[in-house]
Amino acid sequence: MARPDKISPASWMIMPASIAVIVAGLYLAKGILIPCTLAVLLSFLLSPVCDWLERWKIGRIPAVLITATVGFSTLGVVVWTTVMQVSHLGPKIPEYRGNVEAKFNSVNAFAVTALSQLTRRTTKIADDLSPPAQVSAPQGTDKLPFSVRIITSPTSPLEVFGGMFGTLLEVLGTTGIVIVFVIFFLIGREDLRDRFIHLAGKGEVTVTTQMLEDASSRVTRYLTILFLLNLTFGISVGVGLFLIGVPNAVLWGILAGVLRFIPYVGPWIAATMPIGLSLAISTGWGLTILTVLLFVVLELFNNNLFEPWLYGKKTGVSAVAVMLAAVFWTWLWGPMGLLLATPLTVCVMVVGKHIPQLSFLNILLGTDPVFEPKRHVYQRLLAGDMEEAAQLLENSLENESLVEVYDNVLIPALAIAETHWQLGELDDGKHKFIMQSLKEMLQDRSDRQQEKLAAQAKKEVASADAVAGDSISAEAAKLSPLKILCLPARTEADEITAIMLAQILGTTDCSVQAVSLTSLADEMINLIDQSSADVICVAATRPAAVMHARYLCKRLRVRFPAVKLIAGLWDSQGDLKKAQDRIGCGATAVSTLADVQKEIMLIRLAAEPGVFQ
Repeated sequence: MARPDKISPASWMIMPASIAVIVAGLYLAKGILIPCTLAVLLSFLLSPVCDWLERWKIGRIPAVLITATVGFSTLGVVVWTTVMQVSHLGPKIPEYRGNVEAKFNSVNAFAVTALSQLTRRTTKIADDLSPPAQVSAPQGTDKLPFSVRIITSPTSPLEVFGGMFGTLLEVLGTTGIVIVFVIFFLIGREDLRDRFIHLAGKGEVTVTTQMLEDASSRVTRYLTILFLLNLTFGISVGVGLFLIGVPNAVLWGILAGVLRFIPYVGPWIAATMPIGLSLAISTGWGLTILTVLLFVVLELFNNNLFEPWLYGKKTGVSAVAVMLAAVFWTWLWGPMGLLLATPLTVCVMVVGKHIPQLSFLNILLGTDPVFEPKRHVYQRLLAGDMEEAAQLLENSLENESLVEVYDNVLIPALAIAETHWQLGELDDGKHKFIMQSLKEMLQDRSDRQQEKLAAQAKKEVASADAVAGDSISAEAAKLSPLKILCLPARTEADEITAIMLAQILGTTDCSVQAVSLTSLADEMINLIDQSSADVICVAATRPAAVMHARYLCKRLRVRFPAVKLIAGLWDSQGDLKKAQDRIGCGATAVSTLADVQKEIMLIRLAAEPGVFQ
C-alpha cells in the first residue's frame, strides 16, 4: 500500500495539466474572483472588530453595519483626500522645473546639455511628423511612391462617454460588489465556515477544520499587523515630511501607507516621489538628504524591530516565495494581484501544509527546514561539502550540548550512511569520504573546544544522575577515576562513535582511551589486560549493531569475567531490553551517549562505600 504522503507517478503526470487549468480559470474569472478575494480578506481584517462589538451586547447585524460603515467611510475619506492633494499638487509642478534643472546642472552639466539636446531633437522630430505638404512630383514613381493615410471614422458620443466613464464605472461597480460581499460575509461568517468545511471536508473534517483555522489565524494576524504597521508608517512619513518641509505631506503619507502593502519594493516606490519633490522645491541638498534619511530610518525600525517583534515567525512564507508570488499574481491579476499576493500565498502554503498530496507547496513556499538536522548533515556529506556539514554541527551546538548533538545529529547521520552503504545504495568512495570527514570534524572539535568541553561535561555530570540526587553527584565527583576503554565493535562507523564516547567521558575525571579499528581483536584484548580497565564500552552502530556487539562482548567476558561491560547500540530502533538479552554476557545495553554517562556515574557511586548511606 502506497504511503499517503507520497504522490504517485500518475498524479505527477496529471498535475501540470491540472495547474494549467487552474491558472487559466483564475485568469478568465478574475473579474469575479478579485472582488470575492478582496471581500474575504477584508472580512478577515474586520471580523475582530465585529467580534469585539458583539461582546458588548450589540447584535450581529448592527455590529456588522457599524464596522462596515466606519471602515469604508474611512477608506472613502482617504481616497478623497488623496484626490484633493493630487489636484493641488498638479498646478505647482511647472514651478519646480527651474530647481530641477539647477540640481542636474550642479551634479553634471553635461547631463543637462544632453537632456536639452534630446528635447530639441524630439521637438524637431514631432514637427517633421506633421502632415506632409503637397508635392509637385507625381505619386507612384520610384522617387515618390504613393502616400497612404488612414482616416478613422468619427468617434460617436457613446464611445466618448464610455472612454471617459468606463473605468470609473468599473471601479465603482467593483467597490460596490466588495462592500456588499463584505457585509454578507461578516453577517454569516460562521455559517459560511461550516458550509465550506462540510463541502470540502467530506470524510476529512478534522484536517479541513485545522486547515481553515490555520489559514484564518495566519491571514487575520498578518493583515491586522500589516495594516497597523502600514498605518503607523504612513502617519510617520506624513508627520516627518511635514516637519521637514516637503509639500503635500498628507498625500505622501497616504501613498507610503498604501504602497507598503506591496512586499519589499513598495516602501521604496513610495519614497521616490517625495524624494523627487524635495529635489524640485529646493536649491540645495539638505531637504533631499533629510527625506532620504527619514525613509531609511523608518524602514530600519520596521524591518529590524517592529516586524520581528509583532510578526514573530511571520506568515511562514519565505522571502523568495513572496517575491515569486508577487510576480505571479501581478501577471495574473494585474496591480490588484500585487496587493493580494502575500495573503493568497499564505493560504496556498497552508493548504500544502495540511494536505499530504499537496505537501510540495509547503516545501516550496514555507520557511520550515526541509531536512532534519541529522539528514541535513548526511546530505551535505553525501554531496562532498564537509565545510557546510561542519557549520551545521556548530549551529546545533549553539542550542544544544555536545552530548545531545552527538546523540541526536551526528550518530544518526552516521547510522544513515552506514545503513545505505551496507544496502549497496552508497558506493565505497562516498562512504570513505563520509567516514574520513566525520573523523576530521571530531578531531577539529576536540582540538578547538577542549577547555569548553571540560567545563561543560563537568556541569552535565553534576546533573545527569536524577536517581542519585545532587548530594550524591557532588560526592561522586570526589571519587577516584575509572579506567575506561572504548572499543569499536567491527566497522569504521563503530570506531567513530567510540571516539565520540571517549570525548564525552574524557571530561568526567575518568581515564578514557578509544582503541583504533586497526587493532585486531587479540590486540584489543591484550591492551585491556595491560591497562587493567574497570569499564569496557563496546561501540556498535546499526544496522548490525547487536550482532557485532554480541560477538565482541562474548570474547571479552571469557577473558575478563569481572570487568563491567557496556554495549552502546547507538541510534537503536528496536526494543533495548530484547537486544540486551540477545547480547547476554552481563553487558548493559544503552542507546545513547548520555545513557553511558549515567551508567558510569552509577558505577563510580557503587564502588565507593557509604555513598548511599
